[in-house]
Amino acid sequence: MKKITLFLVAVLFSFAADAQITLTQSIDPENVTDGGVACWDNVSFEYRNNSFWRSYDLADFGVSGDFEISEVQWGQGTADANNVLTLNIYVVDSEDLFLATEYELIASTTHNSDPANDLSVVTESLSATIPAGSIIAFEVNSPDGGAATDVRFFPGYNTAGENAPCYLQSADCGINFPTTPADVGGFPDSYVMNIIGEEVPLSIGDNLSEYIAVYPTPADDVLNVKVPSYIQVTGVTLHDILGKNTGVTYSNGSIDVSNLSRGVYLLTVETNEGTLTQKVVKK
Repeated sequence: MKKITLFLVAVLFSFAADAQITLTQSIDPENVTDGGVACWDNVSFEYRNNSFWRSYDLADFGVSGDFEISEVQWGQGTADANNVLTLNIYVVDSEDLFLATEYELIASTTHNSDPANDLSVVTESLSATIPAGSIIAFEVNSPDGGAATDVRFFPGYNTAGENAPCYLQSADCGINFPTTPADVGGFPDSYVMNIIGEEVPLSIGDNLSEYIAVYPTPADDVLNVKVPSYIQVTGVTLHDILGKNTGVTYSNGSIDVSNLSRGVYLLTVETNEGTLTQKVVKK
């Protein structure tokens, strides 16, 4: 039975973008040219519950540490405006989802489909930390519409190919476990489904300055503090050279220093990984 348990004078601004990793099994992860199959009645137009799946072994992508997910993406073939998808991230015990028996739900969110996104890749924010060495399963679930005929969703794919199979599951059509579209009925579907995030270093230790970017310095009006998603900021203070707290406020990654006098200041950034102390200059 399937078991589901819920369970600086610093680095450049481009650091976060450079560290971003896309987990994908698609040869072409950016384009959608076709709409895939789903369980529905093409006479009554009633749509049944469907799940579209992909899996990703972190080791296959060279990820040895924890993986911090920030976004998920999926191809939309066609969708009705009343369709609401549930996006689920699991840790599983097998990359072959037909054989997997343990699904640990790590994170979930919903998305309201928009027909304007037909034949395109859709992106939704989703935050989750995946333990090192894990196999991830990404599920796009489209619910049973009952008697309604305007809640449909069909996955998007392209014909460029894939590195590992995708899966369809729909008990109403007798597909009780994730099964490849080819095994369902010889369908060519190879869903575009991507996971975007960053690898969490195995040890940050005393190297915090390598992960936090403070810029510009000298600063004129705004001092930016760029922190990767796997580091949580718990406090930021800025003192003058006499040790007086300037009282400036850190918000959304920046500090307003426009009202400070010219000179040298001491910035302290407290995080869950330690404390960074750095001199900064106000123009």
